[in-house]
Parts: sequence; C-alpha cells; structure tokens
Amino acid sequence: RRHPELGAGIRRTLERRIRAWRAIHGEEQEVIFRQTHEVGQVGLSDFTDMGELGVAIAGVPLDHRLYHFRLAYCGFEHAHVVLGGESFVALAEGLQNALWSLGGAPREHRTDSLSAAFCNLDRNARDDLTRRYEDLCAHYGMRPSRNNRGIAHENGAIESSHGHLKRTIADALLLRGTADFDDLAAYRGFIDEIVSRRNARNAKRIDHERATLQALPDRRTSDYEEVIVRV
Repeated sequence: RRHPELGAGIRRTLERRIRAWRAIHGEEQEVIFRQTHEVGQVGLSDFTDMGELGVAIAGVPLDHRLYHFRLAYCGFEHAHVVLGGESFVALAEGLQNALWSLGGAPREHRTDSLSAAFCNLDRNARDDLTRRYEDLCAHYGMRPSRNNRGIAHENGAIESSHGHLKRTIADALLLRGTADFDDLAAYRGFIDEIVSRRNARNAKRIDHERATLQALPDRRTSDYEEVIVRV
C-alpha cells in the first residue's frame, strides 16, 4: 500500500514465491482432507485471544479477544472486539452484528463446544445457557451444531481463518508503527477496516452466497444477561 507504483502483479508474484518457499522450506503441515461447503449452508463462530499482539489503549494493555464469524462457502468474515472472556452475551452480540451486517442468515450455525462459556456454571445454569443459545439460533432460523470438545479441525473453516486474520492484523500494526490506540473506538474501527478489506477480495462469492441466505427477522433478539438481585 505504501508503494502503489509497483502494481498488483508484482505483489501477486511475491506472494506466490513466498508460498512456494514456505511449501518447501517452511514448517511441516498437517495432512488434511478438504471439505466441500454448500452455498448458504454453514456459518461458524469462534473466539480467539489477541494478547500476543500487544494492543494498548492510551498506553494501557488491552486484555481482549476477537469474536470471529465466517461463512464457510464464500469466506465472508466479521470480527468483534470482546473485553473479558468468552460468554453467551459476547456470542449473541457478535453473531447478530455479523448477520445484520451480512443481511441474511445461513441454515446452520456451528460453534465449538462453548466450554469456556460453560465454565464454573452449575447444571441449571448450563441448561439455561443451552436453551438461550438454541432460542438465539431459532430466532434466525438456523440449526445449531457444535464440534466435539478438543477436536478443533471439525471447526477448521474458521480455526484456520483465525491465523490468517491475526497475521493480517499484525502486519497492519507493523505498517501503522504502533499498537497503541487513543481509545477503544479507534481500535474497533481499525479492526473493521481490516476485515472489510479481506471481504472485498471475495466480493463476488459473497454476493453470490448472500442471495441464497435466509431473510432476517424483523428485529434482533436479546444480547444481554438477565440477573435477579435482592434490593
């Protein structure tokens, strides 16, 4: 981006040669069998920790994660900065932001086992959380599914994308010259810009899949926690 006079062809040649070098001299890669994804079928959600990038707000390190949504077929992505840990509220807010940004809903929504969100909950609370997640998916006409605990490759359509997105963010921070932002809004805008650029590369596939998605309901559903307190 700093040297537009080089042209897109030179960039593509460089990327091709880097891929070839990594294939021969890079780290050993796991052998995988690629899945065939159907258009309009599957959207995936997951969280990824961002601590390794050293992001700070006004000089104070930011303890955060990214909620990450992706359509398996076309590669549409949405990322939402989450303060604190994984929770149903973070999932509900991030997922709904993604669907309304996309303008439709896939027929199936897949997550991991949500073990972090269930951590330290009693049986009744876990059952309630499961019900709320199923209600959230039903509101958008999506069938909920989960991969088996500890089997990350079952969520491979988004797990591998985590690494690509985080490397893109790391490169953008290097170009920016600092990982320190004036406020949280500036950092959220920075993430939105990066994700928008990634989606622009797949614009034709995204438009094709968007036309096959289910229509959104008239309104969002709850993305907050209800708590009963004694007064």
